[in-house]
Amino acid sequence: MTTYLSTAETAKMVRTALKESFPGIKFSVKSSTYAGGSSISVRWTDGPTDAMVSSVAGTFSGAYFDSSTDYKGSTRAMIDGKEIHFGADFINTRRETSLAFMLSAKAAAVRKYGALVAGVEVKESFGSAHLDSTDYDAFRLVSEIACKRTTYLAPRHSKTAGKVIYLGNDGYSDIGALRAEA
Repeated sequence: MTTYLSTAETAKMVRTALKESFPGIKFSVKSSTYAGGSSISVRWTDGPTDAMVSSVAGTFSGAYFDSSTDYKGSTRAMIDGKEIHFGADFINTRRETSLAFMLSAKAAAVRKYGALVAGVEVKESFGSAHLDSTDYDAFRLVSEIACKRTTYLAPRHSKTAGKVIYLGNDGYSDIGALRAEA
């Protein structure tokens, strides 16, 4: 028997797992329900990279999307020996950057690439910093450094995310074999 979690219940698990994985970082975790599904939006400033946060938060996605066939399918998981379905189809992550963080990234780019990136400007609007340049290559070089810059080597182990066992998607997993092993 499958237990279906609501989007709010899933968001609570995401929030807990992120706190366990990235102590000291304040995350905004908001759920949204719409016709045909729901999603969770995760936002934070500086700290871990988008890839790091996605690796933890993505554990709780209840669906996947195959763009080659324009198909949204469901995923299955198990927690504590019980099959569950997460309420949010998709989890979107976005890191905001502070002015200090972006200035530090630009300084690192200038040390690495010199005058090649000197024309890239750091601007701030609506509380978040961003880059501005008419030179696409210079902009890209500074952006790459900013995207990879982090205060974490890797996420810490999350007990909440660690309990999730991915069973597959659309019923193609051999759930009987997994249950027999448990």
